[in-house]
Amino acid sequence: MQTVLDLSYSKARKYFLESQNYCNLQLPVYIDFKPVLDYVQKTVDKKELKDILKDPKVMPSNFENVNHKILIKKDALYSYRPVQLINPYLYYLLVKAMTNKSSWKEIKDRFTILRVPNIEVASIPKVKGAADKSHSSASVSFWWEHVEQRSLELALKYRYMFVTDITNCYGAIYTHSIAWAFMGKNVAKAKRQNQGLLGNIIDHYMQYMQYGQTNGIPQGSVLSDFIAEIVLAYADKEVSERLNTENITDYYIIRYRDDYRIFSNSKEDIERIAFFLQEVLSGLNFQLNAKKTYLTEDVISESIKPDKRAYISGGPIYRKSQKRIYSTLSNLQQEALFIHQFSKQYPNSGILIKLLTTFAHRLVKKFAVCGDVRILISIFTDIALSSPKSYKIVLAILSKLISKLTTTKERKQIVKDIYMRFQRFPNIGEIQIWMQHITYKLPHSISYTEDICKIVNKEPGVELWNNDWVNDVYKRTFPQYKICTDWIRDSFTPIIDIDEVSLFDIY
Repeated sequence: MQTVLDLSYSKARKYFLESQNYCNLQLPVYIDFKPVLDYVQKTVDKKELKDILKDPKVMPSNFENVNHKILIKKDALYSYRPVQLINPYLYYLLVKAMTNKSSWKEIKDRFTILRVPNIEVASIPKVKGAADKSHSSASVSFWWEHVEQRSLELALKYRYMFVTDITNCYGAIYTHSIAWAFMGKNVAKAKRQNQGLLGNIIDHYMQYMQYGQTNGIPQGSVLSDFIAEIVLAYADKEVSERLNTENITDYYIIRYRDDYRIFSNSKEDIERIAFFLQEVLSGLNFQLNAKKTYLTEDVISESIKPDKRAYISGGPIYRKSQKRIYSTLSNLQQEALFIHQFSKQYPNSGILIKLLTTFAHRLVKKFAVCGDVRILISIFTDIALSSPKSYKIVLAILSKLISKLTTTKERKQIVKDIYMRFQRFPNIGEIQIWMQHITYKLPHSISYTEDICKIVNKEPGVELWNNDWVNDVYKRTFPQYKICTDWIRDSFTPIIDIDEVSLFDIY
């Protein structure tokens, strides 16, 4: 499977400027950032940042809210993740700086230098193949093949596996460490004032986007994923060199972004490797996540996630025959209750998402729903509340179930009931965007606080990005409202097509 590093500089630029790579959130099909990215690319073209500033002495880092932040719910409690839509002007300029001929060669050469034989990296951004629905689905498929399956294979050679990850990886990245990754820490510090060096250029752009802050990079784009990989590859090299110094050679590491699986035949060696890994990471402002760190001798079992082990041992409720998926349970309500109970044991899990996706596909095939639709709506709403990662697929299921109600009055009341339950998560932008998908055509539609929802509603005066630093010539006709394609919005609401929220085809 191709990664972005296999592309030429011109194809890499095109790749990063794709709408789904600019924003790797799953959003309704009628939301598309291509018009904005195309406009910026056309108007800015070969110009540099200094050429588009309103005041040459005032940089974007002097302004708040240059990027647009969308809150994502991580779990059923109080954990949130801010995803950022990078300011399109800064995004384009940074992509352009990284994907000219010389810069792209520098990046590719640096990744070659930082590559470590004993460390297998499975998270370089992937290029969508013919069989993939998206770049995201390509990455998930690659994870299954090169993390889970590779771990099972390595169980034959190694006795121990140490599992850990970095706490708040993107939020912890020290922007100056990007330059360290390109030049080495000491050289980068000595050349910090050299504005033309690529590492320093990326460092400055990260600060422009975040009110001058040097802690953290914006999360939510493939470009940010790629920049994080540069820093993490530098950490890989530092760890490898430290282990060579300590004469530790019998080990193998699989890294998927900030997740590590370390294999060895010596418990003492694996504990030393873990210590040196933490030492190197702490020098880059990273900390290991104690809650997700453990050592195991049962490599086969622990290579497979707990939810998958439980589902395999309990017996699947869905089976595939030719191009038909059928259930071992007797009706939809039993399927829903099984999924509900599974969600309580393994919230936010991959198998839960797969079960919900399969149910959604089966629901589309059924002309009639056995049992009370309201009961199914209640069950699936509760699943979403305890497993926020599932709510997009749950809302697709709910939109289909709501369509089975016979009157507008019933549909309106059910939607309001669902909305009130979701109010447990106030001001969570991603949830509002998907809720709007099923409420848009209702009379007296619900009002949302998320700015993207306001753009979909064509409310005036919305500014997703603070562009006060941009010369009026370049922002006068900035097509912000075109991120919503009206005819697609009108065609696809209120039922959410399962293909909008599913990474993979079930059939």
